Amino acid sequence: MRRTASIGLFLAAALGVFAWWGLLTAEGSRRFDEMDGLIPFAAGVLSALLALGGIIAWAFFRYAPSLLGAAVPS
Repeated sequence: MRRTASIGLFLAAALGVFAWWGLLTAEGSRRFDEMDGLIPFAAGVLSALLALGGIIAWAFFRYAPSLLGAAVPS
């Protein structure tokens, strides 16, 4: 399950880079001018949600077993 959290964090980083490019660079602004950058903005929002979910999932799978009294794998 940590792999799932890691994949979510990787996708969040990729979407974040795309959102940054689409919103904050001249080339990205020219590329997405017809919709005022809605696609990069939506990618940025999705990136933030994925990052938050990935961090919560990683922390849960890392710390929940020890909080519940189970043995923690090394």
